[in-house]
Amino acid sequence: MNLYLIRHAEAVPLGESGITEDAARPLTAAGQEQVKSLAAGLQHKGIRPTVVLTSPLLRARQTAEGLVGEFAAPAPEVRICEDLAPGGKRRRITRFVKELGAESVALVGHEPDLGELAAWLIGSKKAAIDLAKSGVACIRCKTGPGKLRGSLVWLVTPQWLC
Repeated sequence: MNLYLIRHAEAVPLGESGITEDAARPLTAAGQEQVKSLAAGLQHKGIRPTVVLTSPLLRARQTAEGLVGEFAAPAPEVRICEDLAPGGKRRRITRFVKELGAESVALVGHEPDLGELAAWLIGSKKAAIDLAKSGVACIRCKTGPGKLRGSLVWLVTPQWLC
């Protein structure tokens, strides 16, 4: 199974444009362009997740929906995973992923949680994995996702995918 951990694209800062709640921060115009570049880069590399799981926060949902909107039909399914929100539980995320039974799953979420999830999957609490906005980490799990079950295959910035 390949897991693609994707950090959401650039979002409107809290307090700007009347945004008073972190969960309600939408993508900026630059963030929307980042999503298009991300989708093009993934497709160029032959990456097409079966399912895209997303945090319920607006900026992550917009990243996930924008990403699948760039794929040819049938587009990957988008599903909300509450534990991809900041502070979510890693074991619940991996259980959710296992239940999908898919070979290729993208997870759209937030930092530092995604970096910590990546470190947990590859078995290193000391690993400092930091995803840029619209950055992607590919983790291969031969026996399904879980603690110490993954190998970091690659970690890229959105610029590298283009």
